[in-house]
Amino acid sequence: MAVTIVLFHAGVGWIWNVAVTGVTFFFLSSTFLLAMRHPFERLTASEYKRFTLSHAVRLYPLHWLGLALLVILALICRPSWFDWGATALSALLIHSWFPAHDIHYGINPVAWYLCALLFCYLIYPFMAHWLGRWRLRHKVLLAAVLAVALAVILLPLDIPGREAVFVNPLSHVLDIVVGLSLFHLYRILRQRWPRVGYRTATLIEAVALLSLAVAIGVNVATTWVKPWEDVLIWLLPQGAILVALAWLNGQEGAIGRLLQWRPLQWLGSISFEVYVLQFVVFHLFGFVVAPAMGHFGLNLYNHLAWFALPLLLPLAWVVNRWFTRPINAYFHRRLTTKGLKTKD
Repeated sequence: MAVTIVLFHAGVGWIWNVAVTGVTFFFLSSTFLLAMRHPFERLTASEYKRFTLSHAVRLYPLHWLGLALLVILALICRPSWFDWGATALSALLIHSWFPAHDIHYGINPVAWYLCALLFCYLIYPFMAHWLGRWRLRHKVLLAAVLAVALAVILLPLDIPGREAVFVNPLSHVLDIVVGLSLFHLYRILRQRWPRVGYRTATLIEAVALLSLAVAIGVNVATTWVKPWEDVLIWLLPQGAILVALAWLNGQEGAIGRLLQWRPLQWLGSISFEVYVLQFVVFHLFGFVVAPAMGHFGLNLYNHLAWFALPLLLPLAWVVNRWFTRPINAYFHRRLTTKGLKTKD
């Protein structure tokens, strides 16, 4: 999904109807996995502080690295393009709160997601603690109310206005509620049907993917769902895929086993770096590689995606191996040691 988003941003227009669903999946799966590891049945100030610090550490260092590289490229190659104010807001990961297009996308257009994700990390412990005792139907009802409220807000807006709402962190409270509901459904399925055969698992996976294909087909073939694109129509199919793959973890069907293929596992391990650093590679290609190749380089702009990926994937791997992992490990040790000392 991260790669499809990269391809769309690089100009592969036909992949839009696949790429656009990926962001919804990112938010749903983030909440789902948080609920699996951090249920917050009880919530204390020390637990909240440790949780938010550990998850902020996963965002800021990589974000700052990508931002620094983009700033360097901008100052060297196109100084007039650079905006210090918008960059400062982006560095703090508060920029997507602003409705202005040049601010909420800023120098690294995909960093709005990090801003929204940071907000989700800040409120998740309270949401999980609050909704943890709710019945599934009550969570679904809350999600439906939030979805209707968001739809009412979006319907009269033009495209820039809709984008400003979509990147605003508040709109993704809905994703948190849906993610918690999906995790509740997953626990019910695991309790009632703990064992599933290979053929049944394959059928479940295929039906979940088919639901997404149907949603994409309806979106392409009609106009009446356009007002709900990007936000609402992808929740159910992406939720179905997420629950199906989690439910069948350890007893995968054909599709689940395909996703265990080592090259895909490797791609998944660097997907966060692929997502965050994609515009670094786009600008590196545009400012350095293509001009260095003269007139032929100018012709390469129509094939940016296929020239960018060979640069992006190795860069993402190097950053993951020598930057992200060491930093995460260092802060994990610090937070763990500090937590043990506090407990003692």
